[in-house]
Amino acid sequence: MSAAAVMAVLFFLFFLVGVGVGVLVVIALSARRAHQAQVRPVAPPPETWPYRSGPGAGEGGPDGSPWWHARGGD
Repeated sequence: MSAAAVMAVLFFLFFLVGVGVGVLVVIALSARRAHQAQVRPVAPPPETWPYRSGPGAGEGGPDGSPWWHARGGD
């Protein structure tokens, strides 16, 4: 084999080793994050999440009528 062919094979092997190490690192970090998430329980969300209690600004209420009744000329 020529020197260029040997260098091409070495570069290809170096590339494959790098890809393999990268895949292993991603798997290890993902597993570590999943393990840490199981160790620390997350507090449950509040009872009204994600909605606030009571009517919103455009839904009517004691301070005014709903927006669809407030429009004129329809």
